[in-house]
Amino acid sequence: MITSVQLKHPDEIQRLRDDYLHTLVAPMDGMWESAIITQATFWEVQVQEQRAGYFCIDSNNDLLRFHLMESYQAQAQEIFCWVISTYGIQGAIASTIEPLYFSLCLDIQRSIALHSYLFRDSRPGEQPFNLSKGIFRKAEKSELGDIVRFYQVNTEGPGEWIEAFLRARLDREELFVLLDQQTLIATGECRPSQKQPPYADLGMVVAQSHRGRGLGSSMLIQLKKHCYEAGWKPICSCEAANHASKKAIEKAGFISEHRMAKILF
Repeated sequence: MITSVQLKHPDEIQRLRDDYLHTLVAPMDGMWESAIITQATFWEVQVQEQRAGYFCIDSNNDLLRFHLMESYQAQAQEIFCWVISTYGIQGAIASTIEPLYFSLCLDIQRSIALHSYLFRDSRPGEQPFNLSKGIFRKAEKSELGDIVRFYQVNTEGPGEWIEAFLRARLDREELFVLLDQQTLIATGECRPSQKQPPYADLGMVVAQSHRGRGLGSSMLIQLKKHCYEAGWKPICSCEAANHASKKAIEKAGFISEHRMAKILF
């Protein structure tokens, strides 16, 4: 008999999340793990009242993760279909770095669409471009207000997350700026993973007025250099629809061997 019970204890959920990262064939995107999975509801799957694995769903009732202990993987299709049917799940987001989960989604999919690209660096020895007119440096805490406004103007979405996110990056010295004289024209993030060492997630935002000039790639190459000097391996990602970011990331020497997909059942 298959049953399930909601998990509510944060420490227990965190242990499951940490253990799951070790089963992946490549590192998980840091923003996905910290911003999306953190908000999901977690459920334990039980077979004959014994823990068999777990899954999590988001506020839209999309499946975001499904994992079984090795001793129950022979029953994977049966358990997966039970979860989908019992919870009325009509969609999932899964990646190619999660082979069992991704494959189970493919078994019952009626449509699949590209969600995002996951990148790793292919040119670790690359030297940064000469930013003759720009100043690249770590951001300072006193610049928080200016950088918050920069993100509000140059990123999409409601932006409630911006100030808390940037404050955390400044506290950890993970935020960088590119200035043209005194004008902020690009920012970069380098977030070393606490759960997936030695990887570090990179991100960048370029002012709309300065896009199309190669500044995104320049920022990423500068961040790569910082990563390697600190002993980290840079990774990054972008949504499938963000063609400009994809182009900038690839120009900076990154390649995508893995994808995330939106799957409908």
